[in-house]
Amino acid sequence: MAKRLSALAVAVTLLGCQAPPPANLAGALTACSRGAAHVEVQIVGSVGRYLGVRRSRSGAHEGFLVAPASRGAALPTDIEVEDNVDLTGFIPLRSGEHVQLQGQYECNDGVIHWTHHDPSGRHAAGYIEVGGRRYW
Repeated sequence: MAKRLSALAVAVTLLGCQAPPPANLAGALTACSRGAAHVEVQIVGSVGRYLGVRRSRSGAHEGFLVAPASRGAALPTDIEVEDNVDLTGFIPLRSGEHVQLQGQYECNDGVIHWTHHDPSGRHAAGYIEVGGRRYW
């Protein structure tokens, strides 16, 4: 009986520690307006303009714009995404192509980062899915 109760306590504890599900863009903007610094988001939309590759101390990043599929009057028409290509490899992005992604929306600059796995395992894994392939 004690073993069952211990297992149940562990299960309840683990369930309570799970990260909240990613928000959509509207939910992220609401969280930002309430003081959040960054919010995990999932976005579905189409690739806008490719912004190229730049190097930083955290590696090579390719940037692009995403036009969210669901937009309200208060939502931006394009969201900037920065992907660490040292982790995902280059992603073949074409303007107008359908894209789905998960990452961390930064409230201070409105850019989505962490669209890849974290090699050290300290951050929720993100991804970019385009052309039927998931890059993470």
